[in-house]
Amino acid sequence: MSTTADIVGRVRRRAEVPKPAAYAVFDCETTGTTPGVDEIVSLAVVRLDADGVETDRYARLVRPSRPIPAEATAVHGIGDEDVAGAPRFGEIAGELLGLLDGAVFVAHNAEFDLAMLQHAFAGAGIDYRPAGVACTLNAFRLLEPLAEDHRLQSICERRGIVLEDAHEALNDVLAAAALLRVLLFDEEVAPETVELDHPAFMRLRARGDTRPASERQIRRVFGMARSAGLLRSDGGVDRDRVIAIVERVTGTQDVDGLTREQVQDVYDALDLLIGIEEQRARVGQGPADIAA
Repeated sequence: MSTTADIVGRVRRRAEVPKPAAYAVFDCETTGTTPGVDEIVSLAVVRLDADGVETDRYARLVRPSRPIPAEATAVHGIGDEDVAGAPRFGEIAGELLGLLDGAVFVAHNAEFDLAMLQHAFAGAGIDYRPAGVACTLNAFRLLEPLAEDHRLQSICERRGIVLEDAHEALNDVLAAAALLRVLLFDEEVAPETVELDHPAFMRLRARGDTRPASERQIRRVFGMARSAGLLRSDGGVDRDRVIAIVERVTGTQDVDGLTREQVQDVYDALDLLIGIEEQRARVGQGPADIAA
C-alpha cells in the first residue's frame, strides 16, 4: 500500500491471506436511513466465487409494514404501488440466506446495508452473521483518500465502470461487484481485511481546508463534549470548558468559527477526553476535573 493509504488504515494483500469461500455483494433500497427503524423495499445480491466469477444473482421488491415516505421514493423511485404485490421480507428470508451463506458480505457502505439486513432477518427470527465483511466505500477511501468523493458512481467513473440508473438495487450491486474485482485484481488486496481509521481519514481530507466547519460538525463538538463529561451542574454541556479546549487546540475561542481543519483537531482532543472518562467510569471514579 502507498504511504498515504498507511496513514488512514491498513489492508492485507490478497496473496497474504486465505481466499474466502465466496463473496456476496448486496444492496438495498429502504424507507429511510435509520437501521432498526426503517425497512427494506428492494434488495439485490450477486454471489461471486473467490476469483470474482458470478455464480448467482437475486433481486426482489419487498413490501414494508408501513407506507414508503415520499422523500424515500424521490431517491429510489419505489412507491407503495410498486410493492403492493411484493412479498414481506420474512417470506424471502430463507432463499436470501442461502445466497449469503458462508460468503463475505460486500456492500458500498457495508455498515448501513448490513445493519438494515440484520434487522430485517431478526424480524424473521434469523440471526445473520456473515463470514466476513468488505466495504467497497472504505476500501476506496483507504486507497484514494484524497479523491474528490467516494460515492459509488464517482468511483465507477474513475475506474471506467458503467453504472446505469443508480439507486436501483441490482444495478448498484453489479457496479459494486465490478469494484470488488478492481480491488481483487487491479489493486491485489483482500477487501475483507480493510481497516479504515475514519478519524485519520477525515483529518487527512481536512488538512489545509480553511472552509468553515458545517453546522453538523460544530454540533458534534458539543455532542462529544457531553460524552467527555464536560458538563455543568445542571447536566448541560459546559460551553466555557469547551471553549477552553478549543482555544488550547486551535488558538481561537470562536467555536462557531472553526475551519474544517481545526474542527478535526478538536475532535481528536475530545476523543482523548472521552477515553479518559470511560476509563474513570470503569474504575468507579467520578468525572475528571479536566484542565484546559
